[in-house]
Amino acid sequence: MLLLTSTSDLIQVITGSAGDHEVHASWLDNAAGTITPGRTNTASITTAATTTVVGSPGASTQRNVKHLNVYNNHASQSNLTTIQHTDGTNVEVLWKGTLLAGESIVLNAEGKWTLYDVNGNVKAVVFPAATQADMEAGASLITSVTPGRQQFHPSACKAWLVAGVTGNILASYNINSVTDTGTGVLTITIETDFSSVNYVCQVSVQATGTTWAVANARECHIRSGTIAAGSVAVDCIDKTTTTNLVKDPTTWHVSMFGDHA
Repeated sequence: MLLLTSTSDLIQVITGSAGDHEVHASWLDNAAGTITPGRTNTASITTAATTTVVGSPGASTQRNVKHLNVYNNHASQSNLTTIQHTDGTNVEVLWKGTLLAGESIVLNAEGKWTLYDVNGNVKAVVFPAATQADMEAGASLITSVTPGRQQFHPSACKAWLVAGVTGNILASYNINSVTDTGTGVLTITIETDFSSVNYVCQVSVQATGTTWAVANARECHIRSGTIAAGSVAVDCIDKTTTTNLVKDPTTWHVSMFGDHA
């Protein structure tokens, strides 16, 4: 609901430029329990102006605005439109936005504002696309995530890889190349580098058999001293001796998390 409770209260529409706004309002007046309906069709607003679209109620009367419809009837002109309540001293903005040609803003009896497009459909709210900085901050609640920037969020995987043991990539994201640099060793070159060496690299491998003989077991690691912003090496060993033997797995599985450069 929208109440006018004094003889100074008004609902006004401010048009930012010349155009053609059509405004309808319907209300109920309550004068000591006597309910009287009312309505106003405001003459077309064709100039940049402040126009009263719901007048003040009489003395000792409460005016409950049940419906307010502001329609931009211009064929092509958009118009910055403000709807406000004034009590004669204080002015409060109730809704403000640009109505494109053919659009309407409607207040219903429950006090909900709804914007309708030129086809009479509810106009979807479109949030601005998040920038890389927005995604990296991970805090905004008023921007939308696009496919080209989702990977910048701190929680997103920045690179991943499934590779064979001959330097062959089976599937990947943000991986430039891999090199089989020796038995049980794989060097990975990242496409878009991390901003520093402080990123997470998770490594796992596929075992070489379904029985858990020590020769089939595989243990994988980030290779010592190889972490760089744009590359990393991983290695794999078996459990056959106390000193372990470097061995190839069946396939390598690597994922990386951190901050892109």
